[in-house]
Amino acid sequence: MRGMALHPSVCPLDCPDACGVLVETDAQGAFERVRGNPDHPWSRGSLCSKTAAYGDIVTAENRILFPQIRNAAGVLERATWDEAIARIVERVEPCGYNDILALSYAGNMGQIARKFPNRMMNALGAAFADGGICDATAEAGFESVLGAAYGPRPGALDEADAVVVWGCDPRRTMPHFFSRLKDFCKRGVPVWVIDIYRTDTIDAVERWGGKSLILKPGSDAALALGLCDRAFEDGDADSDFLRDECEGAMQLRIRTAGNWGMLRIVKETGLDAALVHAFIADVHEAKKPYLKFGIGFARRRNGGMSMRAVCSWAAVLGHADRVHFQTGAYFGEHPRGLEGSDLRPLDAENLVIRHVSLGTELEKHAFPVIFVWGHNPAATVPDSQRVREQLARKDRFLVVHELMPTETVALADVVLPATAFPEHSDVLRSYGHRVLQVARKAVEPRGEARSNVDAFSAIAKALGLPSETWEETEDELVDDYVRRSRERLGDGDAERLLAGEMVVPAYPETLRRKTSHEKIELYDAREADAGRSGVADYVPDDGAHGLGQFQLISAPSIATHNSTYTSSERHRARAAGARVFVNPDDASELQLKSGDALCLSNEQGALTLPTELDARMPRGLVRIDGFPLESEIPEGIGINVLVPGDPSDLGDGSSLYSTRVDLTRVD
Repeated sequence: MRGMALHPSVCPLDCPDACGVLVETDAQGAFERVRGNPDHPWSRGSLCSKTAAYGDIVTAENRILFPQIRNAAGVLERATWDEAIARIVERVEPCGYNDILALSYAGNMGQIARKFPNRMMNALGAAFADGGICDATAEAGFESVLGAAYGPRPGALDEADAVVVWGCDPRRTMPHFFSRLKDFCKRGVPVWVIDIYRTDTIDAVERWGGKSLILKPGSDAALALGLCDRAFEDGDADSDFLRDECEGAMQLRIRTAGNWGMLRIVKETGLDAALVHAFIADVHEAKKPYLKFGIGFARRRNGGMSMRAVCSWAAVLGHADRVHFQTGAYFGEHPRGLEGSDLRPLDAENLVIRHVSLGTELEKHAFPVIFVWGHNPAATVPDSQRVREQLARKDRFLVVHELMPTETVALADVVLPATAFPEHSDVLRSYGHRVLQVARKAVEPRGEARSNVDAFSAIAKALGLPSETWEETEDELVDDYVRRSRERLGDGDAERLLAGEMVVPAYPETLRRKTSHEKIELYDAREADAGRSGVADYVPDDGAHGLGQFQLISAPSIATHNSTYTSSERHRARAAGARVFVNPDDASELQLKSGDALCLSNEQGALTLPTELDARMPRGLVRIDGFPLESEIPEGIGINVLVPGDPSDLGDGSSLYSTRVDLTRVD
């Protein structure tokens, strides 16, 4: 008889903090709960309320525990794994190259769980969707200027003499970084938060003595270019850094000179000039600022250009290497072989469709079979009603591997039960810090749930796909991943990882920018050749995503994370119901009070939600937190029905924050 045990693991959900956790099991080895790991160097034993309650998901009564097949009457009914796989094989075998579409996203951050299913997809010659929903635009803008996103060198946050948080709400999305902001304020270090409305983070930081800049939606590039001009004019530009590390400094200076005085900054951003001057005094004069750039301002039609401008500002100050956007390049690419690109038939065209325009892409391509894992496209992709209609077509066969019931599960022809993170092994890394960790399986899966490795291996073997890889166990794949990563790990790191220790890989001795010149590129010749601005420019967000009077923001929820959480009754209860937050003055003009039913509409569609008056919202801007379930909306549709699937200016990413709607009180 075993006693209670604690198993080191990592929260696997798409969050930069990737908190270290301990999975507690009882004397019989059954799951008990998740607690924080005090030995984790970033989260240090603390968990956000979402992860602390993850046990509710592991033990949820509505969790998917058995395979299901849609019967002749159109109803999903319980089946065996053999029956489900046989149905899948029947529909897959006639498919040719690019007849099958693979749809996955960041529902699970584990490297093996996310990428291993691609082995089967490559062996089948499947088509893929690019990663363009959340951060593709921000990544494209960042990489065009600064290149690879390594993040600041270790210790940069600790030594910061000013902190800038631009375009993110750490209170909701990075709780451990958020807690550090309080420490800085207490020590008198200037902390500035830049956003388009008074977020939870701004409220807290100002209580602690920090400051904020709340600018007009979509005007981030205007502020950044104005700050560049001020730096050049005031002598704050780092001429040595610009000469040695950058290309195109002169072109940027020519573009900004005489065009971005304080009067224009104020006009374009709506900011108070005195407040901008105070920001300049605190940040431009700092020697070691820490610059945290989020993706909020990049989720617009002008998002790529906005990120280019903000990154250019950091470079002008000589602080480009003090920018934290993410740490993906720090860990390097996935080891060769994980996704099985070598299994792809030599004559199979590699079709990649635009993820953000999934609805229209599904109209253009037949795709008789679609596989979905770690993703809920029926709710989270723009133009969701079109996506839903296309996924539900009778001439398509939809296979979904999922943990909890979602909008996409409801459309599936075959549903396969997935494991929760304590029920499988994986390698976990973060894009918010530098801790790498192997998380071994802690408990047996509930019901007949299978991990991504076990599920897709079983399907591949049933299809007779030629490869020995389908015989590898999950732990063998984890071990292989670590060993193939030796070249970017320090001495002994691989062995420590495999022994269950947390590892912080060595920071690259020489930063390879991974730009065309291996330098910071303030001037992009490729953009100029394409007829666009070679340097960062301000392109006003014209709001063409809808002709409505109000801009719509779907902000991160404090209570839920993704479809896994919105399917949890306890997490939904903490969210206190779906509603739309409206400025009181706007509400007054519309004769609205809190609790009134409010219709949001544009040329895409319409939906109804209760009104919540919120003085923190600027006039003309309304907000919905998270992704409410369709059951919480009278029309039975999700909020992304209002969001067109048009791409942003760079990276084919979403521009969902450019959505405009009209508001009408429902009597």
